Amino acid sequence: MKQLTLLFFILFCAKISIAQVVSPDSAKYYIGKEVTVTGKIVDTYTSKGEKKVILLNFGDKHPNEIFTVVINNDDIEKFKYNPADFLKEKTIAVKGTVIMYKDKPEIILKSPDQLTIK
Repeated sequence: MKQLTLLFFILFCAKISIAQVVSPDSAKYYIGKEVTVTGKIVDTYTSKGEKKVILLNFGDKHPNEIFTVVINNDDIEKFKYNPADFLKEKTIAVKGTVIMYKDKPEIILKSPDQLTIK
């Protein structure tokens, strides 16, 4: 009986630790949830000024993007490459909590570990 209980516990923990994989156009249905969004980056943008922000847009160019990955200034330096240049036109998977910003879903990337190039 102990082994059966342990097995159920391990399976339960494994299930909650695996983020659900969703498409960029479905991300809007997972606000506040941790998911893995997989898709192609069609456009990137790097803000000007001292506090840079990189936006990786899925689906279409701004302002018609359907999902965005945001990399804030303090986190850009964690990458060994320039994400705006290197990731453009690549298919990636990004794991994080989906939030809404100006009626569009996004994930804020804090670490390169959240991102996998497909």
